[in-house]
Amino acid sequence: MAVRLISETERNVFEYDDSKFYYRRISATQAGVIQKKHTKRGITDHHAAGLELVQWCLLDWENVLDENGEPIPFTKELVRAMPDDLVSELTLALRDSSPVDEQLGN
Repeated sequence: MAVRLISETERNVFEYDDSKFYYRRISATQAGVIQKKHTKRGITDHHAAGLELVQWCLLDWENVLDENGEPIPFTKELVRAMPDDLVSELTLALRDSSPVDEQLGN
């Protein structure tokens, strides 16, 4: 499989249970900026860095529900309310060098 360069306009899809999350991948440069922002005296706050990474990459979602089971529109601020296991799995997808063709939404 060939490597696909990162583009500002790319739109990939990550499926989790019955929900879909649309994202762009992150470059090493941008990931470094985020990590540096959350590193103090050589110690990185990985939780805060991971959340900001997901906020930067996430573009939209489908079938995400609020506490009453109603669909909720995507906002960057709501990323902080996402379950930790979802954030962890999504973080791996954001760094994928070449998402498979079925994941491409562009």
